[in-house]
Amino acid sequence: MGRLLAIELTMMVMIENEEGEILVQDRKKKDWPGWTFPGGHVEQEEGSYKAALREIKEETGLVIQPTLQGTAEWNNLTKKTRELAFLYTALVKKQSLPKNLFWIKKADLGTHNLAGTLNELLPIFFGDEQQIYFEV
Repeated sequence: MGRLLAIELTMMVMIENEEGEILVQDRKKKDWPGWTFPGGHVEQEEGSYKAALREIKEETGLVIQPTLQGTAEWNNLTKKTRELAFLYTALVKKQSLPKNLFWIKKADLGTHNLAGTLNELLPIFFGDEQQIYFEV
């Protein structure tokens, strides 16, 4: 068995404002439709922290200071690939947001269809767990 795997690096940030509201994105893409937190791919020339700064600025206009909460791994046994996601949180002052982004109360996260495995990732964002692993 080889030790090298193709790994896709991603990151996601749960952003909370001073009123305790969480920023969500209503994602319409086929690969992860539903409410989710902003995030994206780590580019070749950056680490996950810099990717978080860049992606959040691009998607929301917000400047953040993210804190790493944990990681999630998806092991695709069929494709023999993995995705490793760095999961961050950040606090910001409430401000207006671009279209398809909005503030909700934490309790309202469960009232709508969350994208992909986001529901299973919430314990990491809330500080109850540090790592989760999925086989697909």
